[in-house]
Amino acid sequence: MDLIINQSWLSTGSSGGMAAIEVPISAAYTVMYIDHSTLATTQSFSYQSAKESTGPWFIEGSTQISTAVSTRFSLRVTGPVGSFVRPYLHTASTGLYNVQLIGVG
Repeated sequence: MDLIINQSWLSTGSSGGMAAIEVPISAAYTVMYIDHSTLATTQSFSYQSAKESTGPWFIEGSTQISTAVSTRFSLRVTGPVGSFVRPYLHTASTGLYNVQLIGVG
């Protein structure tokens, strides 16, 4: 298996979807990590995919991010995802969020 995706995003806590990226169809396994530095409240986060960059978007996985500082969460997807993927923060919050997507094929 070769590393074929290594994409990072940075959010300041705005709600909504971050910039979508196109992923190769050969991505057999992907994992989306999210780290936060300072979080005032619990945040809902999801890993979304779509056939086109404009949607409609489907949730591949989601998690609640606790208020613990400097914690890393991961969402793993086995098998191919849609042609485009993005991270999505469901509510506005304070703090910085670092998101990384790694995929192998």
